[in-house]
Amino acid sequence: MKISFVSLLGPITIFEEGGKIVSLLFSYSEHSDSSPLLEKAKEEIEEYFQGKRKTFDLPLDAKGTEFQKRVWKELLDIRYGESLSYGEIGDRIGTKAYRAIGNACGKNPIPILIPCHRVVGKDNIGGFSLDLDLKRKLLDIERS
Repeated sequence: MKISFVSLLGPITIFEEGGKIVSLLFSYSEHSDSSPLLEKAKEEIEEYFQGKRKTFDLPLDAKGTEFQKRVWKELLDIRYGESLSYGEIGDRIGTKAYRAIGNACGKNPIPILIPCHRVVGKDNIGGFSLDLDLKRKLLDIERS
């Protein structure tokens, strides 16, 4: 199942499988077959973009390698308005494989809900698989 809508930051499509959110894309799909969970996800994301929501209450099932899942689990602990460097994430999960951490962030199938935008480079904003302008906008939402 999926739902598409136009948000404050552009089109979004959210996918659900087995009662959990599995993917979020910044694109629009003409065909939607919504569910109560997808409607709740849409509402929570819209509240987040408006600065009214700081945490999400949605079941997630991100598909990836065990290493990617360790990184994504750690990202869920980064609080709204905060950011960590790739090195700090590495310290928390016990690795110095910072490039692999960056790659895991780039493969995150559920951006925003798993806040990979909160991971920054030591001396700069770092990368973002979607778009650096979008990353800046997400960080700006959380700073206001």
